[in-house]
Amino acid sequence: MYVIKAYDYDGNFYGYFADHPEEPDMPYYDDNPLNAKGFDSYDEAATVIERFADSSELECIIIEKTECFVKVDDMVKKISSWVKENYGESELSNPSWNIESLAKYLVEGE
Repeated sequence: MYVIKAYDYDGNFYGYFADHPEEPDMPYYDDNPLNAKGFDSYDEAATVIERFADSSELECIIIEKTECFVKVDDMVKKISSWVKENYGESELSNPSWNIESLAKYLVEGE
C-alpha cells in the first residue's frame, strides 16, 4: 500500500492525499495519516500526482504505508514541536538534519 505525502515549496508538510469530502474529482489533503488514500501500487499513486501536477504548487512524494507509518508521523510531529519550542521556527523550517529520518530511526530502532 502506498500513500502520497505533499509539501509546499518551502519544504513544510502540507498533508496526505485523501478523498475529497464533497468533490471526488478534486485533490484534497489531510494532515491525519489515517485519512490518507491508499494506492495498491507505486504507479497508481504516480498517476494521481501527474494528473494534478499542472494545478498544484505542491511537491509530492510517494511512500509505502507500513505498520509503523502512523507512529513515524506522530514522532515527526513530536520532534518538530520540540525543535520549534527549544530552537525556534527558523531551525524547524531549515534544519541541518532530517527530521523524518530521525523519527523513523526512533520508531523502528534502526
